[in-house]
Amino acid sequence: MKIVEEEYVYPVEALEALNDRDEEELTHEQRIALENLSRHTKITDLDTLGELHSEFKEIEGLKDKHIYKILEVVPTEESTVRAIFSKERVKLEDSDIENILDITNSIETE
Repeated sequence: MKIVEEEYVYPVEALEALNDRDEEELTHEQRIALENLSRHTKITDLDTLGELHSEFKEIEGLKDKHIYKILEVVPTEESTVRAIFSKERVKLEDSDIENILDITNSIETE
């Protein structure tokens, strides 16, 4: 399979896209993704996701891929934030981690 285009989406958008397809059309991998997204999607309101995305954009050094990952995981512990960035070339200051946690801890998840 050749990747033609790559685009980041929120988990709820991926969930909706998979739910819109006939279950018989889904590949094995897509069925697994649908099951995981159904269990683990924490924020389902796109407006809220957009607002949170804007808040995270204000933290220096965060790229879109980091923000989407944070909004997928919604970390509540410093160790989880550090795990998200463990393979990245981004050096987060302790204050940045605190800012991320302040934002994620203010989120009401479903």
